[in-house]
Amino acid sequence: MTHPLFVLRAALGLSQPEYAGLVARTHAALGLGQMAARREKVSRWESGRTVPEHTAQLAMARIHGIPAREIYLLGWPHWLHLATGDAALLHQPHTDEGALLALAGSVHHPVTPGPSALLLTGSALRAQLRAAVARSTESAAHSDRPGSGPADEQLEWIETRVTALEQHHGGTLVPAESLYAAAHAEHRLVVHLLATAQHDHRTRRRLYRFAARTAQLCTWLCNALNEAARAERHALVSIRAAGAAGDAPLLVVAFRQLAYCHTIAGDPADALLAIAAARAVGPGLRPAAASQLHSQEALALARLGRADDVARALYLAGRALIATGGRPAPGESSGTRNLERILTAAHGTASLFLGRPHEAAHHFDAVAASGSAPPSGGPSTFTGRWLLDGVKAHLAAGDVDGAARTVRRAVDIAGTLPPSLAREYHRHLVPHGKEPPIRRALDYLKHG
Repeated sequence: MTHPLFVLRAALGLSQPEYAGLVARTHAALGLGQMAARREKVSRWESGRTVPEHTAQLAMARIHGIPAREIYLLGWPHWLHLATGDAALLHQPHTDEGALLALAGSVHHPVTPGPSALLLTGSALRAQLRAAVARSTESAAHSDRPGSGPADEQLEWIETRVTALEQHHGGTLVPAESLYAAAHAEHRLVVHLLATAQHDHRTRRRLYRFAARTAQLCTWLCNALNEAARAERHALVSIRAAGAAGDAPLLVVAFRQLAYCHTIAGDPADALLAIAAARAVGPGLRPAAASQLHSQEALALARLGRADDVARALYLAGRALIATGGRPAPGESSGTRNLERILTAAHGTASLFLGRPHEAAHHFDAVAASGSAPPSGGPSTFTGRWLLDGVKAHLAAGDVDGAARTVRRAVDIAGTLPPSLAREYHRHLVPHGKEPPIRRALDYLKHG
């Protein structure tokens, strides 16, 4: 993932040697003494190999307009995000007021691809999760005084539109980019209503629930688009909103979605922290939610190479799936069939992480077959993302024909793949481009 220092340096239009010189000059101007202005220093900082000395961080904070105290409060490299537009998510307390400020910042999340680095990791993530869990255990806030809020009819229309968007979880013919634009627009409306009027307790809590649900829709769709960093921002927003709403099931979904972001694009140990937070706020999960949480845990454990624990988590996910009786998970409108696809894909991705490509390919062939005969609502929006792992599995198994077949399935089922996902397919296929099936697959990926 791209380091936030690279993002800030690029925004200034400076090369690594130029940025090293700027840091050295600022260091001297602050009375911190002379420091060597070497390109290699900046390269090591941006690669994560070394952490800058404290005085160098003070110089960088001055360059980017960040108060020095944030270096102490957030640590490296997390304080850098304060200069990249993520200040509200990092800095606001887990209160109703803090949630509203974080939500206000979220309306500026781009509809087009956003940041490329996860925002919170390690100790900073742990602190945020701890605060969110503590917030969830508090009693409901005292009732607000009556105020002028949106009419009940307006809230009912929001409920109808959000529910309609959630219906697409199990299957859809609408492109993920279009669904994301609609979900983000609904999110902006809800945040606007929260910010522009006094509301009674009931109305405010309902609006916070809408904000959590729309943020979770955005998270789901960004992950389907293979944009984990943008998805993580939305997941953090949904955690704030669900906490302000006092809605434990929605908070469990938000933690699970955050765990997926860290499993795919970050540290699986961080994903397990998010899963532990989900269990702390939702000890009595309904079967559908439990199945998805066990499946997500299996992926994080597989990234860590813990095969026995993976097998147990997938077993528990399967048992919970049987217990659902076809009922959907909170925040979703799809039942057993979609949960079965999720679990099959989890088996495949876990096998891939554990270095079992033949086994993984078998599971993803089943996912592709399921997508080829979709329910009336259409294939899952996640089909393209799942089958990317199918391509990886076939290539790792040395089966270029299987990889090419999976590419065709992905394009046929999902239609034109979104650009960020198509680029990832292309990246994995190009090293095998001398093989005729792969050349044809690349052409099919480009032209459909």
